[in-house]
Amino acid sequence: MDWGSLFMIALLLLLVVGLAIHWMNFERIYRRLSELSSSVSRDELYEKISTQHGSNFSAMASASWVAFFVALVYNILPPRIPKLLSLGFPMIASYYGLVLFAVLVAIVATIFLYVSRGFPVWLRLSDIYSIYPMSLNDKRLCTLSILLLWISSISSIYNSISYPYVSWMSEIASWLLLLVALVLLFIPVFKEFLEASR
Repeated sequence: MDWGSLFMIALLLLLVVGLAIHWMNFERIYRRLSELSSSVSRDELYEKISTQHGSNFSAMASASWVAFFVALVYNILPPRIPKLLSLGFPMIASYYGLVLFAVLVAIVATIFLYVSRGFPVWLRLSDIYSIYPMSLNDKRLCTLSILLLWISSISSIYNSISYPYVSWMSEIASWLLLLVALVLLFIPVFKEFLEASR
């Protein structure tokens, strides 16, 4: 099993753990409030406890998740360049082709985030922060994830263009940045869970 596969498994596990903890946080709040009023549904509760963190942060949060999906696809891409070339996608091996590919992934990710608003409340990635109180430092950490994701994407673009001469150091660094960025995106979720566990 190569580095990419190991990091991909770690990323998926982290994403599942983050969403599971988010669900646990929400269910804990729901159970407490349902003792006071059993007629409140989960969707109604979500709307009532949602906190607005400002339009700038909301836009940044959505941009962070879009950047995450773009960086993820870029990290998966380099070993698949030969297959894409054989299927008749020569542009994928050029800088401009990779930029166009990023734009397409960003559009799909944006549509996915919009559609996810119809998912169960704990699966709405774009609204994940709305039930958590967030300090300025928490917001800065989430914002930092965009920078890490862009660096990860640039490193993966370099590996894609130079494939099969891939720098294993830049490949590992790219995956590590992606992992750290995902941790930062879930910081409010983990923080709430740890505080509630005390």
